[in-house]
Amino acid sequence: MAIEITEFANVSISVSPVGVSAGNFGILGFLTDETDDVKTGSEILPAERTRAYSSIAGVGADWDADSEVYKAATAFYSQTPTPTDFVAMVCYETAQAPSIVGGSVATLDYLVNTYTGLGSGAGELVFTVDSTEVTMSEAELDFSSATSYDNVATVLEGLLQASIPSTSFTHNGYQFVIVGNTSGASSTAVAATGDVAAHTDLGLAGHQAKVSNGIGAETPAQALSVIESEGHDFVGLVTNKKWRDDSGTVTTDIAAFAEASKKIFCNTTNDTSVLTSGHTGIAKQLKDLTYRYSLTTFSRDQSAYPSASVFGRAASVNFSSIGSTITLNLKQMPGVSAENLTSNEFDNMRANFCSAVVQIGKTVNAFTDSRMASGSWLDTTHGLMWLEARCEADMFNLLYVNNTKIPYTQVGINTAVAVLERSLSAAIRNGLAAPGYLPDGTYLPEGFIVESVSLADTPAGDKGNRIYNGLSFKMVGAGALHEVSVSGQFSE
Repeated sequence: MAIEITEFANVSISVSPVGVSAGNFGILGFLTDETDDVKTGSEILPAERTRAYSSIAGVGADWDADSEVYKAATAFYSQTPTPTDFVAMVCYETAQAPSIVGGSVATLDYLVNTYTGLGSGAGELVFTVDSTEVTMSEAELDFSSATSYDNVATVLEGLLQASIPSTSFTHNGYQFVIVGNTSGASSTAVAATGDVAAHTDLGLAGHQAKVSNGIGAETPAQALSVIESEGHDFVGLVTNKKWRDDSGTVTTDIAAFAEASKKIFCNTTNDTSVLTSGHTGIAKQLKDLTYRYSLTTFSRDQSAYPSASVFGRAASVNFSSIGSTITLNLKQMPGVSAENLTSNEFDNMRANFCSAVVQIGKTVNAFTDSRMASGSWLDTTHGLMWLEARCEADMFNLLYVNNTKIPYTQVGINTAVAVLERSLSAAIRNGLAAPGYLPDGTYLPEGFIVESVSLADTPAGDKGNRIYNGLSFKMVGAGALHEVSVSGQFSE
């Protein structure tokens, strides 16, 4: 046989892993308690907890037009440019039963032709619900006359209820769902066990299904904590109108969660006292708490979601492009009724760090002025969230995608400095930062300066633990013009 060419020239090429991205900063999470208002069969159970959408049509497929979820989504998707990512998140204010929500299901034809009963070889199904094990034998699994997934679910529900009355086995249009017959934190659910092939066909095998034990009644803040701990992704936060202007601590508890979790809480208040000098409501309370991640918008319309529209506009920012950052001041909020305020009312509202869509002159309706409860600005808060994530992702990718190590030498430190400089340069390109002066009067011609501790001054313990703590930067924000005053002199 011929000698292989590799005897003379042998080439081996390694492929670096794909780097991580800085994340999506346009995702609006809407928290609601509407477990009964979703369209029949599309319920969001604790096992699922949230559901993501990319269009108003997708929201409408699951939620009725008079639901709060659909109303908030309408305000969000009415923005221009049109945002994309909307997540419905559920707070369960009453105890819930354990549930199993399945994954991808085999085709109906396959189920009909494979599961024909009489020991057809399809395999038995075994489920455990609330500590009770149910076995469905091959002889009982007969879907041969089914004309829909609902028919399949009906057969399985009958077999399940024979052992555990009042349980349900349904198909919600996407997957099969099992719900137990008792509620509360002591109720348990266990995913399918036994024959893997049969369970996989129904999307209920352990690697496919989402399982939730029963849960007790929860507050909105508790629900958000669970959602966060389970890794559901969202950046903006709007809540069902029922939790607005709460006389207790519901709204402030939600704001506290947002502050700790770095979520932008877009609060809406319908309290008209915010237009007076004696206001003590939620806008003033959040201001007193100096929350950096809470933005309050005033509206007299108790059914509207202006805050969803506000975040929808912010969600359209593409931080990776040039000159893309915006200020939310004087932006249009389609579908949101403008407030006709007097100058005193407007000043009182702004004094409480509260914004609104207002009538300006005779022809303009616009949002003003996007100040957070801390006195900072929404565009700055949103932009810094992105910048932190961008720096983290770029630095992680430096360590992750390289096939060889970054040495703990001055060369390695300089490499990390260069990566951070590239991250910060992106903030200059998109307009978040710009050349300017630091508070001490130092002028930064590039808009930022990176400082690093030299290798000689790095503690030996840090090098031994392979941790470098000597990297820092200073940056000048670009800010934005919201008001302009002009004085002039005229002479004949």
